[in-house]
Amino acid sequence: MEVLLRCEIPDRPGMLATLAGAIGRAGGDIHAVEVVEAADGVAIDDLWVNTDDLTAVMASVKSVEGGRLIHAGPSRGLPGDATSRLATGIDALMSGAMLAEDGVRTLIGGLLAADRAEILPQSDQPQKRNRRVLSLPVAGGVLVLEREYKFLDSEIQRARQVLAVCERAAAIGAGTTSR
Repeated sequence: MEVLLRCEIPDRPGMLATLAGAIGRAGGDIHAVEVVEAADGVAIDDLWVNTDDLTAVMASVKSVEGGRLIHAGPSRGLPGDATSRLATGIDALMSGAMLAEDGVRTLIGGLLAADRAEILPQSDQPQKRNRRVLSLPVAGGVLVLEREYKFLDSEIQRARQVLAVCERAAAIGAGTTSR
């Protein structure tokens, strides 16, 4: 099975190799790696791994000194797949083939690997601060995304940028702005 592992490791030379070695020794085959964020001496990496024994891979990752397994779950495609899906989705918004609400929910929810993505009325916006729930204002309400692990600042910034692009594409598709 292919899984996505989000790992935190010290941001210093050789640590990604150490993590990869631990995954390999447990029988995991790494298909892709994406550095999600690196700041303050810590790197957050997403690794797409094929394995027949997720328990062994998780235990091996946890044994890496200074490392931490943030999340292990089903893969939703490789890093480049997100770019292709985003381009296709923006094209669908611009052509009017996809409704703006559906496009925003699907594209941003998929980009951030959200378990839940829905547009709610502004009055239903979650009030409690929770880093596992992200609320973004959209036309007519608020986009609420939720997942098992926290949204990083870099992901929130990326989501806001993609949202702006989606809203512009939807406006073009609706004919309310010029191309």
